[in-house]
Amino acid sequence: MTLIRRRPGRTALRCTLCGREILRGEEYWACNGHVACGECLLDLARRELAPCREIRGREGRP
Repeated sequence: MTLIRRRPGRTALRCTLCGREILRGEEYWACNGHVACGECLLDLARRELAPCREIRGREGRP
């Protein structure tokens, strides 16, 4: 097990979708209050773009 030393008072940055810690030097996406790691980017995009979703042949129907 690897221990990670932190400065006192510093909190970990965590993905709001999966809860995994985002480490220094890792890329992440912050959008509308969510923070997403690389593995959760597709889920974040689907959530954020859900209002734009269309199904071919059902355009304009409720």
